[in-house]
Amino acid sequence: MANMTGLRRVLVLLTGQVVLRQVHSAIIPPPTGKYTVSRTKIEIPYVNTGDPIAPNNVTTAFLATVYYPTPKSFVGAPVPYLDPALAVLFEDAYNVTAGSFQNLTTDAIVWDAPLLKDTGYPTLLFGPAGIGPPVEMFSILLSDLASYGYTVIGADHPWEQPFIRWPNGTALYGLPPFSNPDIDPGTLYDIRVNETKALIENIPLIEKIIRGSINSTHIGTFGHSVGGGAAVRALLRDDRVASAINLDGSVIGEDQYTDAAKPGILLSEEGYADPSWGNFESAQTGWWKHLAVNGSLHVDFTDLAFWKEVTNVKEHSMSLGDINGYRQVNITRTFVRAFFDFALRGLVEPILNGPSDAWPEVIYVTGQGDP
Repeated sequence: MANMTGLRRVLVLLTGQVVLRQVHSAIIPPPTGKYTVSRTKIEIPYVNTGDPIAPNNVTTAFLATVYYPTPKSFVGAPVPYLDPALAVLFEDAYNVTAGSFQNLTTDAIVWDAPLLKDTGYPTLLFGPAGIGPPVEMFSILLSDLASYGYTVIGADHPWEQPFIRWPNGTALYGLPPFSNPDIDPGTLYDIRVNETKALIENIPLIEKIIRGSINSTHIGTFGHSVGGGAAVRALLRDDRVASAINLDGSVIGEDQYTDAAKPGILLSEEGYADPSWGNFESAQTGWWKHLAVNGSLHVDFTDLAFWKEVTNVKEHSMSLGDINGYRQVNITRTFVRAFFDFALRGLVEPILNGPSDAWPEVIYVTGQGDP
């Protein structure tokens, strides 16, 4: 894998621990809701014989990471919030101080606890960026939604994502971070959409593993970059999906000219000028808004927004803006949750109406309809 020495990878895979710690640990921002959050990894069976990324063009499963509310009795001590091998991989990719990402911990997420009974909250399906960061590197946002009652299921496509670890402990390295493979974007979007459909169809499997009932009638999709564009495609192509959020991702092909006739938000970095967004918005007859966050850039919608406040990652990334990372985290979490509360739960959310003194960084670019 690019920028990683063989010795360092072997040490991480053999021990599953950090060998040398050169920076102090930092705790990621805790969820803001009232529920304790659990996280579980599940292998979802899905056969794709036309996968341009996988060896021999065949995949037989993908990885789901589920964030969900759990009883308050399930509370643990601080643990690393990233898989050690994933942390090392992105430390090397960003050329940051060794231990920077490995030392980030959480005391607000427990592993493999049962689902809290009878919350009745909707289910949200999340897609990460193309070729990383993977689902784990969106934990700040996903765990926050779960702390309010949502069940959030993120899907990582094997071989596309730089690293995943299967539930049985097997590590799988995929495309190097920041690589640019010759893959048709539409094909990648279709893979993501088909896996979204597979998640819905495998809700009984997920319910069995997390020991509780998931809402299968109120479903929203959201994602970042490629995951955001695929979330819109899923909204267009699956009647079971009721709403979508696109975090800074292009809407490609015929999708950009198609009326979803369902509510959604396009949430972008400052000055985002993708022509596909204008085409898409012009085609909509339902409730849609394009909001932009001043001071942000593309990667600020990932956990790296927080990382730039506690590590030197901003020195090595041109895709992180000047907005304070804690503020960006607060904006993303608040507006994503407000939209799904409105679109899936029927709540009135005034912050979606227009600019406010409380959120001066959030620019209302275009839109139609009021919550």
